[in-house]
Amino acid sequence: MSLNKYLLLILLAGMSLPGCSPAAYEDISTPTGGNDREHPFLIVKKEQFPALRQRAAAEPWTSIKADALRRSDAGFTWRNNNSQNAYGLQDYIGAAALAYILDESRTSLHAGRVRDAILEHYARLDLSEDRDWGGVVPNLGSFFVAILSLDIVYDALTPEEVLACEKVITDQIFILKREGSWADVRRGTHGAWDIYRGDRTEPDDAYYAGIMQQVTEDGVSPVTIHYAWERVGGGDSRISKSGYMDVLEFTGIDRRYYQNERLQKFHRWLFGSSVNAAKEMAIIGDMLPTQSLHNDMLHRRAGNFDEEAAAYAAWFHEGRPAQGNILTYIIPQNALPAPKVPESQWYPNGGAFFREKPDDPDGLQGVLYNIKSQDEWHTHQETNGLALSGLGNRLLVNGGRLGAPTRPAPLNNTLTIDGKEHASRLGKGILEGFTTDQLDYACGAAGPALPGDEHLRSLLLVHAEGSVRPYFLLLDEVVSSPGEAVHSYFHPANETRIETLSEGSVYTAPIDHYPTVPGAQLGFFFATPPQRVQIEKVPGAVPERYANYPEHNRLEVIYPAERALEVPIATVLFPHRKSEALPPFERITTAKYQGGTIAHGNGTSDILLTGSGSDQQQYGEVRFRANSVLYRENNGVLNWFFLRQGRHFANGTLSLDATAPVSIFMQSNTGAITSDGAELTLKGPGVENIQFDGAVQDLERTSGVLRVQLPAGTIRMQ
Repeated sequence: MSLNKYLLLILLAGMSLPGCSPAAYEDISTPTGGNDREHPFLIVKKEQFPALRQRAAAEPWTSIKADALRRSDAGFTWRNNNSQNAYGLQDYIGAAALAYILDESRTSLHAGRVRDAILEHYARLDLSEDRDWGGVVPNLGSFFVAILSLDIVYDALTPEEVLACEKVITDQIFILKREGSWADVRRGTHGAWDIYRGDRTEPDDAYYAGIMQQVTEDGVSPVTIHYAWERVGGGDSRISKSGYMDVLEFTGIDRRYYQNERLQKFHRWLFGSSVNAAKEMAIIGDMLPTQSLHNDMLHRRAGNFDEEAAAYAAWFHEGRPAQGNILTYIIPQNALPAPKVPESQWYPNGGAFFREKPDDPDGLQGVLYNIKSQDEWHTHQETNGLALSGLGNRLLVNGGRLGAPTRPAPLNNTLTIDGKEHASRLGKGILEGFTTDQLDYACGAAGPALPGDEHLRSLLLVHAEGSVRPYFLLLDEVVSSPGEAVHSYFHPANETRIETLSEGSVYTAPIDHYPTVPGAQLGFFFATPPQRVQIEKVPGAVPERYANYPEHNRLEVIYPAERALEVPIATVLFPHRKSEALPPFERITTAKYQGGTIAHGNGTSDILLTGSGSDQQQYGEVRFRANSVLYRENNGVLNWFFLRQGRHFANGTLSLDATAPVSIFMQSNTGAITSDGAELTLKGPGVENIQFDGAVQDLERTSGVLRVQLPAGTIRMQ
């Protein structure tokens, strides 16, 4: 239908239909909230156009402009899929609106393309409450970009053309209710339209509350990793959920976002912690290994919140140019800075997100997930749950998606007491932790997830050192009622079969369930002897929603109560390639403590010991009093050691004594220590030269002796 015919039909309809007088159209197009600002004003003002054009003289803006012009000139082709049309339209109309600003010799042409996209294509989108997610979310997200684009080209259109576009937008978006499922996408699009019309001049408290509910005070998403990227993170699939805050910020109606500490932390966590070294999402909550991340437009505005987050975003998108669109060119206040490789972090309300330091897509990432303040529909019963990656793959999966059938703890990488379901999706958070160049450590508490019982889970990432390969160590400390067994669940990304190398002790799982890189495997060494290990197929998605989605193998490791409660349960998780053998593992079993050895070769061995921590034990020349000890020897010489909740360690050369439990990693008189406060005494060569980064009180410094008073918290030693 031609534009003139379309406008004529609108005018005729206004003359003949009840309730559709010309005055009614005037009400639609005239601000009713007393807002007399000139267009554009939602994300840009006309006086900013010259500066935006000057931007295009340098990268990345040159390439963004070129892509916008290319997209505008390519036009839009209608498809047979409504969601594809919605997403294609937001890309096209946003490009045409940007081209309108930057391509001065053809402004009328690009403005006409925005107009025609609304009148000829947006008018055809099928918005419906009856079609579930697909009838609501893609459509409203796309209309959000259409509203911003119409605002930009407003002055290039005739009043009649503006009126016709506004009528299409009003008629279409009000097919959907303002409130309902997927609330933020509704609030975002309707809210932007309210501001366009002048109906909203005050902060949108409902939207703000909805956003903040999805971020803990430490910046971690309590939902899932996937939904963190798609919602607050600004995913293209739901773009008004996050993009609305940019409108609120620019118009000055609500400036609670860019300078919000929680949202700043969120963006640092999103780009710096939630993805592995291969730039894939850690699998937590409702998600599948088939879900991937994209070059979404609002990622480029990370710097509006935080410079460090922007540097992580630059790392994530390195070598990938931004799409040409108003969202990538206008909203970012600055180009992304030089890339910064993320590092291991831990968050009291959120979890530990550890990764190896080199920028290597094969590097390991380990997540210990534990949120303590909020959850929602997509959150699983995976307090103290694991997500592991390495060798270019997600090594563990979970119950998948979508909804209640995927949530139970046995379908996730956590544990239960006697198979009982977790009472809550919330835990007590991460109690303590530290990161170093050689070893990262964090301990999470189950808290309300296991009322009446107690579960402390510690995750260690032991980094690569020379030819010694990296691995994970899991320590589970459980207190429960007499006679209750501990069930620990591991879900390797494996469909075929898990190989038993030593019954009840050593297993390896080929990573063949949606692998990214072939040939990876995950080895398991159950250093604490279990009662039995069960391997069975379990679903990784709800069959009714994902027909023919393959099942994967689960290891259920069961420990009798009397054994599980004596000492921490120790599990080594060792990623390796099919072409590489696992290192030899051997158990250490005594009446007082248990553990094992990992023989890395070339005279290097790691020794793991777990005890009650109540009295001193001895293994060879090593004496210890701690819940857990891990130390490395090179040809019999101590390289480094780690204690969890320990008071004593000695090997004949170095000794440590503490008046209260401490968790410590020490290598060549450097490392980290965390405690509730204790007097610490170290004896050994050069210990008197150790310096601390916190408020540590010196009590004695003499040759080979150091005695200090530690404050509560984490202290670094150097």
